[in-house]
Amino acid sequence: MDHLTSKSERKRRAKSIEQLVHELASLPNRQIVALPCDQEIQEELRSAKNLKGGAKKRQLKYTTKLLRDKPVDELFDFLALKKGSLLKKNREFHNLEHFRNLLTNEAIQQYEKMMHHGGYINENESLDFLNESSAIDTIVDNFPDIDQAQLKNTAMQFARTRNLKFSRELFRTLKAAFEKMQYSQIQDKNNGV
Repeated sequence: MDHLTSKSERKRRAKSIEQLVHELASLPNRQIVALPCDQEIQEELRSAKNLKGGAKKRQLKYTTKLLRDKPVDELFDFLALKKGSLLKKNREFHNLEHFRNLLTNEAIQQYEKMMHHGGYINENESLDFLNESSAIDTIVDNFPDIDQAQLKNTAMQFARTRNLKFSRELFRTLKAAFEKMQYSQIQDKNNGV
């Protein structure tokens, strides 16, 4: 998936990890010890608490570098539980935006390619649009219950018109699928599954 991630998306993810590290470093030592991460990262966070100015900044940058290639979902959950942090919600929002942008960009590319080859598309005919879509495959991998036909139709409408209401509709569809997945996970957890 890294080859599909834009440079600005990678920067946003790095920035969110940097914000995470700053919030983790502000936790009391007893909470840092309880963090669901490596001992090394806990030590780096604790040592950053005693530093000031540029030294603290370098220490936090180094800790961010250590976390960049590791799963950080548990750390976001921990912060949300302990501090009521908005970082997790922001991260989820950006992930949904990323999926939407991935799909709309691919739809626009395919639509322009079809227009370039044919020159005209009869809107009354059904099209084989986004049949082999890596964006939809990625979305379905993350949200298996999502309505693929609705995604394709809305993406096609956006590619044809560039009307932002279709882009917003895609986002609402993705958000609904995400919330449904979260709800079913909570239900499974409550039922002991």
